[in-house]
Amino acid sequence: MDKTPFWRNLLLFFLFLTLVFSHCLPAIAEEVIEEEEELLITLSLPMDYKTGGVPPRKDGWKLDGKIPVSYQDSSISVTFESDSITHKLSAGKYRGRTVTDEVWTVRIQIGHPSQLRTAVSSDSYKGSAHMDSIKLASGKNAVVAMNGDYFKSENRDAGYVVRQGELIRDATHNARGLVFDTLLIDSEGDFHVVYAAVTETIDAYVAENLTPLGRTVMDSFNIGPVLVLNGEVQDVAHSEVTKHGGREGMYQWSTPIQRISLVQTGPLEYAIVAANAVGNRKSGFTLPEFAQIVADQCPGACLAYNLDGGGSAQIAAHGRKLFTNSYMRHITDIIYFASAGE
Repeated sequence: MDKTPFWRNLLLFFLFLTLVFSHCLPAIAEEVIEEEEELLITLSLPMDYKTGGVPPRKDGWKLDGKIPVSYQDSSISVTFESDSITHKLSAGKYRGRTVTDEVWTVRIQIGHPSQLRTAVSSDSYKGSAHMDSIKLASGKNAVVAMNGDYFKSENRDAGYVVRQGELIRDATHNARGLVFDTLLIDSEGDFHVVYAAVTETIDAYVAENLTPLGRTVMDSFNIGPVLVLNGEVQDVAHSEVTKHGGREGMYQWSTPIQRISLVQTGPLEYAIVAANAVGNRKSGFTLPEFAQIVADQCPGACLAYNLDGGGSAQIAAHGRKLFTNSYMRHITDIIYFASAGE
């Protein structure tokens, strides 16, 4: 008969458990970490600019007739909202006329920064070929796409251009003296702005704010200006770049036109806000008016950036444009959100 006291058996039992867990817990923790890393790898898309996303699942779409309402799979969630705004034109030839314009807000949440992507016409950074936005978006399996900054246009030879991590152009010092508030999107999908950007200020910003965190610039855009920052509407009419070198010609900030903005609303959370217009300056919004619309649609937005407006401002999803009018043009580049799910 075993004469060992009960308390000693109990102590030996706990010692045994300690030995077991001291060996097992690191293995369990390591297995969990490996599973998480594997999931991230699954969600990650290659940053080769010719490669698109995973084709969206047909059963991931919710439609109202042919108009998309939402899309969801294991890696991305997108909702589409449409509002009508009746207002009086505050400027231009038709000042004082009451019009009703359509405002679309697309809200996007992704699982990995690589799902925020860019593409260019003819899969080439050279030349100035233009393409229909639907064709560009469909070719990359985009869930939703918008126009970019028209950097391939024959008269757009300025700015600091990065696409999918590749530096395409560094022409902040240019013969025409064009200056932009440049949007930088880093490798974690976060937005940054360098005001009145030149190469030196961009390099300094990256060295101070991105490099210490192990981040790099994945995409940059040169239109602007910033419309909303940390939830606050910006004074776009009096920004330095708006005043610099006759910026009215580019931004047309005081003219009612069709407009579009890319917004970061949180970590890996974004929105596209676009205001439709019938063309010929008969409707639309001035840039200050549009900045307020973006702020209203995206309260507390981290950063909202104005992109190419007028006939270039477009949103494409599910093989169609969310709004159309008589003067929408073919474009040279898109920003799009893609699925990385199975």
